[in-house]
Amino acid sequence: MAEVYKAYHPGLDRYVAIKVLHPFLAEEEDFLTRFQREARSVATFRHPNIVQVYDFDFDPETHSYYMVMEFVDGPNLKTRLRELGEAGELMPLEEAVHIALSVADALDYAHRHGMVHRDIKPANIMLTSNGQVILSDFGIARMVNTTTLTASGAMVGTPAYMAPEQGLGKVGDKRSDIYSLGVVLYQMVTGKLPFDADTPLGIVLKHINAPLTPPTLLNPALPPGIEAVITRALAKDPDQRYQSAADFAADLRRALAGEPITVPSFEPPSSSEIAFPVEQQGRGRPSRLHLGRRWLTGIAAVLVLALGTFAVLAGTGMTKEWWPALASPSPTPLFTATAPPTATSTPDLTSTYGFLSTQVSAGVIAALATRDALSTQEAAARTPTPSPTPTATPTPDLTATYVAGCTFDMAVIGDPPVYPRILASGQPFTKRWTVKNTGTCPWPEGLSLVYASGDALEIVTTPDVQSLSPGEVAELRITLRAPTEYGSYTGVWRLQTSAGRTIGADLRVTCRVDVTPTPSPTLQPTPTQTATPTPSGPLWMSVPVLAWCDASKSSGRIEWGVGGGIAGSYRYFYSRVAPEYELAGPYRSIFSLPHVETYLTVSGTIVWPVPADCCLDDYGRYVSPNGYEIVWYKIWYSADQCPK
Repeated sequence: MAEVYKAYHPGLDRYVAIKVLHPFLAEEEDFLTRFQREARSVATFRHPNIVQVYDFDFDPETHSYYMVMEFVDGPNLKTRLRELGEAGELMPLEEAVHIALSVADALDYAHRHGMVHRDIKPANIMLTSNGQVILSDFGIARMVNTTTLTASGAMVGTPAYMAPEQGLGKVGDKRSDIYSLGVVLYQMVTGKLPFDADTPLGIVLKHINAPLTPPTLLNPALPPGIEAVITRALAKDPDQRYQSAADFAADLRRALAGEPITVPSFEPPSSSEIAFPVEQQGRGRPSRLHLGRRWLTGIAAVLVLALGTFAVLAGTGMTKEWWPALASPSPTPLFTATAPPTATSTPDLTSTYGFLSTQVSAGVIAALATRDALSTQEAAARTPTPSPTPTATPTPDLTATYVAGCTFDMAVIGDPPVYPRILASGQPFTKRWTVKNTGTCPWPEGLSLVYASGDALEIVTTPDVQSLSPGEVAELRITLRAPTEYGSYTGVWRLQTSAGRTIGADLRVTCRVDVTPTPSPTLQPTPTQTATPTPSGPLWMSVPVLAWCDASKSSGRIEWGVGGGIAGSYRYFYSRVAPEYELAGPYRSIFSLPHVETYLTVSGTIVWPVPADCCLDDYGRYVSPNGYEIVWYKIWYSADQCPK
């Protein structure tokens, strides 16, 4: 739908990505109105897992619509999966779940703001060098979502990741995004797509009709809980899928923690009488055609796909001899009135579907025949098995019944990396998580953060875990001591009740112990404040400086001073004021030059979330009605600006 360019913005001293939409899209009716509406909506998004849109406009000279977005320095998931496939490897489960959870969080945010993506696929999922997952191309699908597409034959969505209802020509909703994300997760944990065929049309047909191959057949090591989550996300009926991305993410976190996940059972749809006005042979009055829902779905699929085949072939040089057959009315009836097929007989598809049998490929007819054969097997599988006679049970313990009726769960909504990234031998450091009670009951008293597996690090300060009510958010932190030997370390911790029950997913602590670059004393900036500054006047911060660089000038350290404010203590951030971007002090080690970033200092108690329109300029000061202050600077430094 577009071409993307990397560009340099001299006014802001930063690189950006410019997405230029193809000119043929602008030929659609009311495209300008849709473009402005969708681009404006996406530009208001402020989420760490959604690419940020800075600007959008129309160039009359080239007749081009374009969007200016943040430049994400890293590959996309499609590249990552291709590299793993070439190496004959599967993606580690933790990495796959991390990516899926990040995308689910982005979708949940967008869905709550009224935006559906409609084209979730690995090519739209970016991976940064520090492990951040960023979803791109929000709003693009809705810009071209018209009832009549142009002669290009384009479809809204990508066949390999398209939900069945999208393949049937429907617009799709947030549950379609969840289905597409389920396809991506299936591909990450198995290395294969759930449905594949020689043509895009064949892939769409399989999404609509073919049964799902259990992912454990391709990856026997996959935990059953993860398989259950994928199975529910890939339900063909949208009502049987997860109804929100938040629900999908919650189950995925529980599955990763080893908790059992059950796919709910749904009653199969009952057959209903669908009436179509059809002209009987030799009579001029309407009749009624009796079809079950599965037959109706199949016929609708054939109709949509037949028209799709026409569009695709028209764009790839279809011979003119085909055109009259599709464009002119057929002298035979669209449908012939037939009795509904029985469960034990195979219907004559040629006579049932009438003229379609002459215009749809043999592969489509074969797929429909396979679908109907499978429906017979499914009907047999749904025959209920007599249940055993129930036995008497003792009077239940009411306390136990209450606890059993509770769902204790936790979602990690902020997981900033350990700072500094390189620790000295034996250095104490604090690991933080922002967590939310996503269960149905308050957490029980006596919770503790316990070591589970991996590298066991010495505990310096034992965390005090508070009991949160459903929906409450708090910061969970633990202070540990770095090992004395150089290397990378990863430990797994868990939130547990006094009875040893795990709540939520595993909490990982990853750190690196190595030689830390020590700046020359002559390069250290003069301190601008004492260790315990006294508030005086408005909050201020000096312009962050490139205090020192290593010998190769490829890494260095940014530092700044602060003062004033309404409180004698300060908090420091980079990029934006959010828990996942907090720094340990007014400094930050950087590992690549040139370096473009915004640094922020806060005085006072922050009330989350910080308004989205705060701190967007190159520098400024913001005073919140809630009583805290923020000052910030956007800086740009290159290697030739390193101190001599």
